[in-house]
Amino acid sequence: MSLKNFVVTTQRVKSKSDGLIQYVNYLDNEKAPSHKNTKIINFGSASDDFLKNTIINTVNFDNNNKKGGRKVESLAQSFNFILPPKVENPTVNQWKLIFKDLVLKAKNTLEIEGKTADFAKSCYVNIHDQKNPHLNLLIPRIYDDKRLHALDQKNLLIQLKKEFNRSVLQHCNIDFKAYKPDQQNVGKRRKKWQLDQDQARKAKDLLVEERLELAEERLELATETLAAAQLIDRSEQVQERAETAQIKAQEATAQARQAEAAADRKISLMDEMKNIFNNFKSSINDWIKGIKSKDEILEGIALNDVVTSVKTAQKHESYDDALETLMFNTIEMAEEETKKPVISKQVSRTRKYKPY
Repeated sequence: MSLKNFVVTTQRVKSKSDGLIQYVNYLDNEKAPSHKNTKIINFGSASDDFLKNTIINTVNFDNNNKKGGRKVESLAQSFNFILPPKVENPTVNQWKLIFKDLVLKAKNTLEIEGKTADFAKSCYVNIHDQKNPHLNLLIPRIYDDKRLHALDQKNLLIQLKKEFNRSVLQHCNIDFKAYKPDQQNVGKRRKKWQLDQDQARKAKDLLVEERLELAEERLELATETLAAAQLIDRSEQVQERAETAQIKAQEATAQARQAEAAADRKISLMDEMKNIFNNFKSSINDWIKGIKSKDEILEGIALNDVVTSVKTAQKHESYDDALETLMFNTIEMAEEETKKPVISKQVSRTRKYKPY
């Protein structure tokens, strides 16, 4: 039985900006467990530019939304266009032609006005060149100050599937009808980027647990050895060996507990940095709101909170180049929007800045 279509999947990227940043980082990460034999090819908008523009456009949309209703929870929609393992992998130029076809089809289906090039620049795309090559496409939920309500509706997925089949046949001479699935009835496709994180956390917990169990077994064995030695032979030599074994077992237990404490601390640091960054985003939104509403009190309080959040983040152990780039890009965009370059006069980059 041949394929009905080449596989195309879609999902909402959840958890607002944090979830979007996490997912884009996964798509770009060649060291992810599921990318072991994958070459990642990027073209189009850079990931930092996509994240910055998508986050700021969403924040502005929520702030300017006078009609009420819920704020934007999912900042983008993810689409994965997957070819079977047996095909000859398309070239980069062929993938670019396929991407152009898919973006044009999405624009027309969503009834978006304006230039296709502008819409394409607002999206994020990369290629995972591997055994089953696929194109990853992220479309922002807010475009041209409008919410794309039809972004996760079935009709768009149907149209993109048809266009993917047609475009691959046109540019690569690959027909989906010529291929049979290796597996059938395998159930719902799992989200590898989320599984990678879950598996890493489970592996860490399992390692700590195994170390503790091993250390406890060694301690128990050493204790039993000491007791047996005392009963069988009270000689100082036998007793000394048993006591040494007990000390080593205690040291192993302490090391395992230290490993567990280190793992817990790492998780705690990640949670702390997440809270700091959320406070930073909230404060800079309040600062923009205060300026636009001419509320000098709100503007002043929010400015102080933004500066405090940046300085707190820079002192944190988890602060790195990626976070600094994101924070200061956000500051630059906010200052450009408000025409008030006052934040950058109070805070500065502490890490080596690499311009694009």
